[in-house]
Amino acid sequence: MLITVAALVAVLAVGVVTRAPEETGGCTAPPGAVQQDVDPDDSPEAAWPHTPGERVVVHVAVAGLPDRYAALVGEAAGMWARSPCVEPAVVDACPAGANCSTVVARERGEDDTDGESDSDDRGGVRRSNTITLNTALLDEESDEGALATIVHEMGHTFGLVHRLDPDSVMNAETDDSTDPVPDAIDFANLVVVYG
Repeated sequence: MLITVAALVAVLAVGVVTRAPEETGGCTAPPGAVQQDVDPDDSPEAAWPHTPGERVVVHVAVAGLPDRYAALVGEAAGMWARSPCVEPAVVDACPAGANCSTVVARERGEDDTDGESDSDDRGGVRRSNTITLNTALLDEESDEGALATIVHEMGHTFGLVHRLDPDSVMNAETDDSTDPVPDAIDFANLVVVYG
């Protein structure tokens, strides 16, 4: 099963439509292209193993997540799937040898962030990733605020760094007022990373 039933219902309920790479111009970056609006103080992120210009499948494992968060992960995956460069596949558990990001829920104290992405990068290539959702904080946020956090952490999973634009979902700060939808710059930055 590639997507949980709850996540599929959430994606269909909001009408997220994904486009095939040929409809979006593919994942080819022009020579010398650089990411736009990046925070120069942010830590670099690595890309998953890939052939430049080809769409990369990243499995996102949600087994054990509370239903609310599994559905929001499915909705976030649908948003990122609009990119011609990455194809998130929401699964209960990742297949052996697959590009895999595991999403876990932890309840933490009030001083912690609401979400974080931690990866195993070797030789400039991402080997695995874990997104930790801090439910003690996210339970107090609206679905839109929690979705913004999940979309943001998935952006890191795919290799995006923080952006300076305060209105971007990839800005270092997200909350209930953050628009959770990645914008054209986020998708252009993915083309630079994978194209």
